[in-house]
Amino acid sequence: MIESNSVDNKLIRFETIEIYFELIRQQKKTIGLCHGVFDLLHPGHLRHLATAKKKVDVLVVSITADQFVNKGPGRPAFNQDLRAESLANITSVDFVVICPYPTAVETIHAIKPDFYFKGNDYSNEKSDTTGNISLERQAVETHGGCVLHTDEIVFSSSELINKFLPIHSQEVNAWINELRSKFSINEILDWLEKISRLKVLVIGESIIDTYTECEALGKSSKDPILCFNRGQSKSFAGGVLAIGAHCNGLGLDTTVITGINLKDKNLSGIKNLMSKGVKIKMLDIAPFPTIRKERFIDSKTSTRVLELYEMNDSPLPNNLENDFNELITDNLKHVDLLIIADYGHGLISDKTIHFISNTSKFKALNVQTNAGNRGFNSLNRYSNIDFVTLNGGEAQLEMRRKHFDLKQLVKVLKEKTHASNILITRGNEGLILYPSQNSFYEAPALAPYVKDLVGAGDALLSVTSLLVSIGAPSEIVAFYGNVVGAWAVSFLGNEKSLNKGELERNIRSILK
Repeated sequence: MIESNSVDNKLIRFETIEIYFELIRQQKKTIGLCHGVFDLLHPGHLRHLATAKKKVDVLVVSITADQFVNKGPGRPAFNQDLRAESLANITSVDFVVICPYPTAVETIHAIKPDFYFKGNDYSNEKSDTTGNISLERQAVETHGGCVLHTDEIVFSSSELINKFLPIHSQEVNAWINELRSKFSINEILDWLEKISRLKVLVIGESIIDTYTECEALGKSSKDPILCFNRGQSKSFAGGVLAIGAHCNGLGLDTTVITGINLKDKNLSGIKNLMSKGVKIKMLDIAPFPTIRKERFIDSKTSTRVLELYEMNDSPLPNNLENDFNELITDNLKHVDLLIIADYGHGLISDKTIHFISNTSKFKALNVQTNAGNRGFNSLNRYSNIDFVTLNGGEAQLEMRRKHFDLKQLVKVLKEKTHASNILITRGNEGLILYPSQNSFYEAPALAPYVKDLVGAGDALLSVTSLLVSIGAPSEIVAFYGNVVGAWAVSFLGNEKSLNKGELERNIRSILK
């Protein structure tokens, strides 16, 4: 007989649950499972758990690990250990486990519950835009179990947290309240549905981003050199591949035109995108290498200590330049808009820019400043652009001044690029959007903390470009840009890509 009276005994590790509950099953006991974030326990939760316990001998609760909680910036309000401890103190709960996966599917396969309990607000699977509820039901039924819905009083943890435990500043709360007063949640989410119907062409360099953990050992005893102990590495598809992944995740018909050394065409990141339906048109840039950027980060603090580039940023030979432009021509007529991500590493030539600038399609552009091109990659090369995004540092370089009036910058940029819409991100100061009517809209930053800035600009460019192309109001463009930007800086690089269903849940949580 397994005892679970004390709080410590109730908390079990995920790695042990399969064996643990097999022993319980051998005792002919019925097992029930509840799963959720349980960020703020409320009467609805307590009644749900009490009702579930009445139907089973053993009730286990699995909670979503912090890294997979997708409820908006600053969530969860309470970390996974506190959430697990709180649940373990509830009499009706026999065991608590932290689930190290985005959904409960793996937990269900390990525990094989007789009953999987959900609240009545989850009874309509069609309303679940993520599709997770359907996957969880299928997993339960695979092992002979069934899903039961409890009909108890319904509260929203997100709504209670927003009301009683505000995680944003007064400025941000005022901005969100103003948005709520002007648009309903359904009106805001309708724009997400509208952009999912678009066909987009993404043009620019592919980058393989690698993060390598390291431990600082100290200075070499013989030379003035810092020494590090190399740890594990993980790589992500970056550059336009990341933008393509974001667009695809939002539901768009997505085509990417890029340059890759074809010896890398079977990299897992590229194959994964193609398996999801992203059409990748690859120009073989051999003998040039596929661009790689390796970032060495401290294993304890995630602080970046060194970055190595592998690239040849020389202009493409004429024959490859012509092939690249032909790829663009062949695919241009089938799309609604272009997103151009110019990382300044030699792929996009003046001839290509001239051709792109003179197409009639809606064109969105980010000309990035980075260590490999600083001072040499400028918006000046482009004209007739419909939407431009840039950050504060890129704005400074365009003006060749550290201190300037942003309105003056916008005037200069509009004269140079004829851009009708310009969005400038300013880090923790938020963003400013200058639409075509020569006014401006300002929004404060949502991100409560920043883990890594890499890839945030690409995610923001993806969603704001789509919204501007279909005429979304400035408030909507700025809100989506802020939400996506706050999401993108909460993890390493391009570790994740946008997902329409998850973004909808994120937005609902923020606006409740």
